[in-house]
Formats: sequence, C-alpha cells, structure tokens
Amino acid sequence: MSSRESFGPNLRRIRLQRGVSLDAIARSTKVCASLWDGFERNDLSRWPTGIYARGYVREYAEAIGEDPESLVDEFCRWFSEGDRRVVAPVHEHVPIVRSASHWRDELAKMIEGDRRRSPSAFIRLRRVFRLA
Repeated sequence: MSSRESFGPNLRRIRLQRGVSLDAIARSTKVCASLWDGFERNDLSRWPTGIYARGYVREYAEAIGEDPESLVDEFCRWFSEGDRRVVAPVHEHVPIVRSASHWRDELAKMIEGDRRRSPSAFIRLRRVFRLA
C-alpha cells in the first residue's frame, strides 16, 4: 500500500488507539461523522477544497492528538483538495497579466517624461483613460 493509500487508514488506526470516537470528533468540529469516515477511507468526494479542507484536517489532528501542521502538510502533499495555496490564484491571473494594455504604454511615457510639463499632459492622460 502506498503512502497516499495508507494516509486515511493510518489516521483511523491512531484515532482508535487513542480511544477517540468519530462522534466525538464530529461534535468538537461540528462536521458530520460521515465526512470524517470518508476522510479515513481517503474518500474526499464530498470534501471542500482549499482552506476549508486544510482547516478540517487541522481540527482532526488536534482532536486525535497529532501535530496539526505536519498532518496538513502531508495531506496537501497527497491530495489536491488541500493544496490550493498558490496554484489556483496564479493560474486564474495569468490571462489578466498577459493581456495587452494600450493605455499603459502612454501612461509610462507621460510619467517618465518631463514632470514639469504643462497641464496638457493631464488632458492627454484623460483621453487615454477614456479610450480604454
């Protein structure tokens, strides 16, 4: 069994050795026991993603007496549900950053140019913003 496949079952084993029930975890975390049961079977089909998934794992770790940070790191390493720290926002912003902006070049020329220009530079700047 690989480390990924044994992640949930190992946590279940630790929980049972320490005498913590799923109902006790459900009461303390206010997350239903069926979700925790799925977590221990590596069934994350009903789990949230991102910060919520990491928060659930952190609460589970505290409930069974494990180190929350190391358990969250291991969870993020094996399951994509938790590893949404930077990847998603970066990929979402790539098209925005890549898009050509026509007014930006004009604005840079005005800012880098002579700062003692007449007010006509500001009039041109307003025209640039109206075109965009």
